[in-house]
Amino acid sequence: MQAPLRRGKKETLGRANGVKRTGRSLLFGLALVSLATISSLVYTSERLIVESMLKENEARENALGLIRKRTEKLAFDVASLRSITRINSVVGADSSMVALDWDDVIVVEGHPGAQR
Repeated sequence: MQAPLRRGKKETLGRANGVKRTGRSLLFGLALVSLATISSLVYTSERLIVESMLKENEARENALGLIRKRTEKLAFDVASLRSITRINSVVGADSSMVALDWDDVIVVEGHPGAQR
């Protein structure tokens, strides 16, 4: 820091009349302006990164919610398909499947590969 300039009984800090600005003070001013600019650019870029991460997290949470709903629906379907009445109605609705008629079943005993 420069010593105060005296003119008469009064002390003044900084430039007095007739004293020109030095190159160092101009460089210091430019350094301050560039520092402010760089810090604002860094803040803006960090803010953009955070915003994009928030959007990505929100999209993933939505996808997770859909997966949970689908899992719950499938679990309900599995539970409802476990009942025998439901199985019989599904089998009856499918044209390629017919119910087993026990009168048509022939049980063969004593075939050569049987173990006793």
